[in-house]
Amino acid sequence: MSPKGRSMFDPQLYSNVLRLPLQAEPLPAWCYTSEEFYRREIEQIFCRSWICVGREDALPETGDYRAFEFCGKKLIVVRGQDGRINVLDNICRHRGTLLLTGSGRVKVILCPFHHWGYGLDGVLRGAPTMEQTEGFDKADFGLKAYEVATWNGFIFMRLAPGGPNLEETMGDMDRLVAPYNLGDMRLARQRTFTVACNWKLFLDVFMEDYHVKPVHKSSIAGTYTAPEPLERINGDFATVFNPHQGTSALLTGEQYLAFPPILGLTGKAAAGTRYLFFYPTFAYACTIDCMWFFEIYPEGPSRTRVTMNMCFPQATVARGDFEEKFKAYQTRWAVSMDEDVAVLERQQLGFESDQYTPGRFSHLEPVVSLFANWVVRHTVDKPNAGGR
Repeated sequence: MSPKGRSMFDPQLYSNVLRLPLQAEPLPAWCYTSEEFYRREIEQIFCRSWICVGREDALPETGDYRAFEFCGKKLIVVRGQDGRINVLDNICRHRGTLLLTGSGRVKVILCPFHHWGYGLDGVLRGAPTMEQTEGFDKADFGLKAYEVATWNGFIFMRLAPGGPNLEETMGDMDRLVAPYNLGDMRLARQRTFTVACNWKLFLDVFMEDYHVKPVHKSSIAGTYTAPEPLERINGDFATVFNPHQGTSALLTGEQYLAFPPILGLTGKAAAGTRYLFFYPTFAYACTIDCMWFFEIYPEGPSRTRVTMNMCFPQATVARGDFEEKFKAYQTRWAVSMDEDVAVLERQQLGFESDQYTPGRFSHLEPVVSLFANWVVRHTVDKPNAGGR
């Protein structure tokens, strides 16, 4: 419920959120339920931030594309003639027809209505019988193209131009994940599903250990130990390292099915899992033999579409026994994700009542607090620095 008689963007309402994690409170319920707050997030966060929209190896050839929707915008991600990845509007400039659906490979982006044809860079190449239209110039009617950057095989877009580039925003992240050789990873499988919860809740649960024992007690809790203290980092992200033996991508009793470790992995990286969350929506985990990540597509304040991507080194994917052994990894990810989804949807129901009053954070939830702080600083008018 929003505050009676006060704007939900009143900075004073968030003073306790902006404190240090062990002093702070969670975000108020309206941050997870209000259409007005969600609209502010679209304007101030989603349009201005770098958003991960998949892996380059999912679009290996010229013309490979995927149509998708992000915060109401209908878009295409496509590999161009020059080999670069483009993100374009998926709406014909003539009379607004949706151009492409699903995924596939095209030589030209062709409107099914009147056959206006666009190059893979969005430039209008053909517009049949438009010669008689006065002042018509194809150069004026290309598809809008958005900023794109790639990093270690990941594709990022930014809907509104301006601000720091991707490398500047990431800061220390490249150094932290260098041992995992992410550029060598290949997408093995995807799973897309919808969760009846706010987008922030899905990301919160990925980055906190407090829920692991109660929610995952019969599945993956046995592979986890207490996380290390948070590291001091430079960049718009948070990271947690969980030391443990074996891989965290298998159920406790199936470690004997593990693939060989990532080639050259040594030291700390070979003895646990690193979880990373690049604000606002790119969350991924690197363990000793694989990597998995999430693409997050908010569909309103209480609904989130998620694509989970499972990636392994090229040499692992090329193994003759890959498909057979991979089944155990799929089972682990399916079981743990279903457990998370069930509790997240119950959490959303609690927020949508008028009974929730924010509590306090455990020492196992520091990233939830840090992210809440980041959200406030990017959505609320001139927030007070609080305890920071």
